[in-house]
Amino acid sequence: MPLDLDDIEPLLSDAETAFRRGGQETEDGLDVSDAGFVQLRKACRSLTGGDQLLADGFYTLAIEAAFTSVEKTFMFWLIAEGHQDPANPPQSHTTAIKRSATVGFIGTEPAERLEELWTENRAQTYYQDGKATRERAEVMVALANRIHTLVVDLVGVRHECVCI
Repeated sequence: MPLDLDDIEPLLSDAETAFRRGGQETEDGLDVSDAGFVQLRKACRSLTGGDQLLADGFYTLAIEAAFTSVEKTFMFWLIAEGHQDPANPPQSHTTAIKRSATVGFIGTEPAERLEELWTENRAQTYYQDGKATRERAEVMVALANRIHTLVVDLVGVRHECVCI
């Protein structure tokens, strides 16, 4: 028998209400009005979470957090440099990588390889039968940390970063 409304009501209503209602307690560090810095700090949170998840042995989630951090870090740069309208969200998870290459922020080869890494491995690990391993999680978290640090240093906003 399929799930029906009776199985998840009132929790579904509670979730809908929570997302509609303003004035709630926000996550520390995300209380900035600049859309670019919101992306930067979400990348920071993903990195910090990825490090903790890796240490706790949650490799699937550490890999997911690393990929998310890469995406958010590139999105931060695009918004900060005026190449992305924050009111127009990307259509895919690899949009920020592709757009960063299009405007010349990242070379074609690394952009293609990052996109392929995302397409071939993030989806495989998260949605399909790919296995998350400690080694895969370690290298993804290290890669995400390196990209994040490079971008933050290039833009000169280390003081806005909440993870470095």
